Amino acid sequence: MHISSRKSIMKIKPFRNNVLFKFLDETAGAKGVFHAKLASSGIILPPTVSLQKQHRWGRVYAAGPDAAVKEGDLILIEALMWMEGVKHENEKIWKTDDTKILAVADSIDDCQPQF
Repeated sequence: MHISSRKSIMKIKPFRNNVLFKFLDETAGAKGVFHAKLASSGIILPPTVSLQKQHRWGRVYAAGPDAAVKEGDLILIEALMWMEGVKHENEKIWKTDDTKILAVADSIDDCQPQF
């Protein structure tokens, strides 16, 4: 993954088995897949509230040399086993390691949420 600035272009390469990824439900192609829910108390819950305790799909942006996945792979990450990595062009890039990845999908059709 390349991060560009006015002065330089920086290539991010995670160490060991670390993986940088972006959640599929936060990407432009998946907007609208998850909807806000109205709690019985009348409070509107954003989709991320219910998603935080579920396994989530992501696309690998960069992977360390010892990681079992590669850039572009569609991955299922174990619930709550990620942390914010970096911010690039106002988008969050998340971090996990390959021991927290439960599965790799062949196509985006396999990554639809199951509710």
